[in-house]
Amino acid sequence: MAGQDFLRLLSWVSPAFPTGGYAYSHGLEWAVERGDVCDVQTLCAWTYALLQHGSLGNDLVILHAAWVAGEDDDRLRDIAQFACATATSRERYEETTYQGEAFLRAAGVWNVTPPSTVLAGQRWPLPVAQGLVFRRGGVACRQAVLSGGYAAMAALVSAAVRLVPLGQTDGLHALARLEPALAAAARHAQDQTLEDVGGACFGSDLAAMYHETQETRLFRT
Repeated sequence: MAGQDFLRLLSWVSPAFPTGGYAYSHGLEWAVERGDVCDVQTLCAWTYALLQHGSLGNDLVILHAAWVAGEDDDRLRDIAQFACATATSRERYEETTYQGEAFLRAAGVWNVTPPSTVLAGQRWPLPVAQGLVFRRGGVACRQAVLSGGYAAMAALVSAAVRLVPLGQTDGLHALARLEPALAAAARHAQDQTLEDVGGACFGSDLAAMYHETQETRLFRT
């Protein structure tokens, strides 16, 4: 990657990039309340399962498809519709679309987003928004998939640091342990198509559903 493209990528995956990601836990808040996630080991097991068999792995496949579509606006709209349909609950749908559309608005500063006429009338999930912005912003395929995956993984770890709570050092231990799993999931995603999207992380899907009626909540999802 050229220097300027790399600087853009740092901005786009920064926790400070204004997507509102700090407000979402991807169902983790319910899992912590239940005691399913209570330390570094259980956090890594939960996240590993999502990367290998669940929503995080699916998002990598979708991001890759959006990156491949590149400047094909019609294809991108089709991918966005597909990604919306894969949301397993209302909160998952809101989480991905609100963040995706916020991502597109913020990335518009770099003039790497489709025109408003293309975006209108369609909800834009986060992995689709990331894929098209990364492609139009000069980010190579492998770096794009890894970066999107890392942003999602880091957001989960950050939520767990606040919810469990874990110390900052424990959060870093979790990120370090999960690096090989993310690298493997990113490689796998580049060999798949949208027809391969699917999952078996029922506990995580149910956690997102139960979170809708959780009495005490810090996070929107």
